[in-house]
Amino acid sequence: MRRKILVLGLSLVLMVSVMTGCSPKTASRSYEKTMATARTEIWNAISAGGASSATVAIMDNGKVVYHEGFAMADRTAGLAVTTDTQYNICSVSKVFTAAAILQLCQDGKLALDKPVVDYMPEFTMPDSRYRDITVRMLLNHSAAFPGTYTNNAETTEPDPNYTENFLAYLAGTELKGDPGKISVYCNDCFTFAEILVEKVSGQSFADYLAANIFKKAGMTNSSCNYKTDNTNIARKYNEDGTAAPVEYINSLGSGGIASTAVDLCKYGQALLDGKIMNDAMLAEYTSPQYGAETLPSGTPLYPYGLGWDSVSLPDFELQKVRVIGKNGGSPQYNSQLYILPDQNITVAIVFAGNADVTGIANDIVQALIDENGIGQVEELTKVEPTAATIPATILSNAGIYGDGSAIMKIDFNDEKTAMIYQKYKDGAFEIQGSFPYLSDGYFHMPAGYRFGFTENDGKKLFVVYDSLTDAGFVSGQKLEAGDPALDTSRFSGKSWIPVNLSAIDSSAIACKTGVLAELPGYVYSTSNQGGTTLYGLKDATTTQMILPYGRDLAQSVITTSGGKDTLTMMNYQMMNTADAVSLTKSEPISIGSDGLNVVRKLDQDGTFSADIPDGGRIVIYGPDLQPNYDSLASDAAGTAVTAGSYLLLIGKPGDSFSFDYPV
Repeated sequence: MRRKILVLGLSLVLMVSVMTGCSPKTASRSYEKTMATARTEIWNAISAGGASSATVAIMDNGKVVYHEGFAMADRTAGLAVTTDTQYNICSVSKVFTAAAILQLCQDGKLALDKPVVDYMPEFTMPDSRYRDITVRMLLNHSAAFPGTYTNNAETTEPDPNYTENFLAYLAGTELKGDPGKISVYCNDCFTFAEILVEKVSGQSFADYLAANIFKKAGMTNSSCNYKTDNTNIARKYNEDGTAAPVEYINSLGSGGIASTAVDLCKYGQALLDGKIMNDAMLAEYTSPQYGAETLPSGTPLYPYGLGWDSVSLPDFELQKVRVIGKNGGSPQYNSQLYILPDQNITVAIVFAGNADVTGIANDIVQALIDENGIGQVEELTKVEPTAATIPATILSNAGIYGDGSAIMKIDFNDEKTAMIYQKYKDGAFEIQGSFPYLSDGYFHMPAGYRFGFTENDGKKLFVVYDSLTDAGFVSGQKLEAGDPALDTSRFSGKSWIPVNLSAIDSSAIACKTGVLAELPGYVYSTSNQGGTTLYGLKDATTTQMILPYGRDLAQSVITTSGGKDTLTMMNYQMMNTADAVSLTKSEPISIGSDGLNVVRKLDQDGTFSADIPDGGRIVIYGPDLQPNYDSLASDAAGTAVTAGSYLLLIGKPGDSFSFDYPV
């Protein structure tokens, strides 16, 4: 059953808490094998090296039939994971945001298909299409917002100004496509939905959820961020055994709710019992809601509901078992919520740390299905495809493709029997694999997927399909060469480091920009957090989004002052590293009246240490722009540095830094 998904982990075997039970209506069901599967898979994930702890629960017809905590929530305090231990549930938060919107629709305060400007006339964007965005488009990811506003999205303490800054950001950026047409996973949609809940209800988002969802579902251990003064929080531990800073996700509607596996199950049961919304709204909530052009040929692999990733998972649908699901992930947590509405069963699992939470949840549900004979396995009559020659109509798809995180090159071998798949990295395309063309019209890969091509609005699209069905997703859009006369020099071969990174922003962002010789008229941006994205140019200093199927995009603009360039992306202001001056021994360093970060280049190998003022922060980026040291996450007094690294000093105006470094 499990898809081949990378699993990381950390070896740890500690304390466990277990509770099982059943009611008369569930007495005929057995959970012994399901529980054994859960224990095996979860401990394997923890032992593998990245997961610090976990919690899992199953509710059957309103009764918790299984819940278990794994490892320690807090190693220093010796606190084991219990039923009440709160975890950040990340994007599973979206199902609560959608439910809040639907409750307001049920009360006549909102209508799904009315424009959001009807309720928030102060909302504006420079792209006039923003007036077409409806409430429904927020909840099915089709509003065409850029993707994720990351400035202070994840921090070490709450940022009460996040949503205000988010709206200010939208007021200066364009949309990446036409609203309503294409559903592409979008955190910005749910941050906006959070704001809409507050606007229409007259309550804070946290208060609205507490009164109208958490209380109604009996979720006593759920809250926006963590409960006040709560010490029973599952901490994420680094490879060296140190605890990562407590994570706060300020986009509450997108990913900022903390909960437990048992509470998540209670929510699923409350939905099925009609405690959260009426039948009509529940039907809207859990029916396919994606934009009509999300997959021009086939069915989306992720058939979005309103807030849900999938309202019927394909793997279980083949067994005639409907499973509604939502996944969540952040730098510190991973979560999965599944509801089996026809069986009145809910399954929830949350990890602190890295784990293949979806794969493990799938294994648990599959064990439950097998143990209780719930599914109906249908023998599929399938004619195995044979090797074939690629037709000329498919050969015309060769070229360069872009999505939100990669630049790809598609070629075909000389024998016209296979596709050569390449990805751009460090200035060159690297071959990722060669995939044979078979008589069913697809290119096949070993992991249970196949590749194909389709078109939409005159654009050629590269699609990844499931091996057994027509379910798939657009993986890239072909780009034709642009105007070679466009001046791309301001972006070519540049590296950028922020000068307004906050002292609490967990994201130590940096990026590189460049151009492709094979694709004139475009520029690309490569984040130090992974991913390379193509952009068009409006002019020599301003990019534009050209990939409506791309997930997380952001326009950039270069401005010049005093002969030095600044690149602004979202609200990050970034300096060209070529303008960084070298650190000198006698230099007194203090933060200027503008509050901007101080950047210095480190020219020698050695050890760097510094005295950091209260509320200050130091980040040291390696020559590759990776944050090799960050005082936000490390208590180490000093760190080894490589020549060519960059020092970033963060503080309040007037703050001074003293340092020790062999210059």
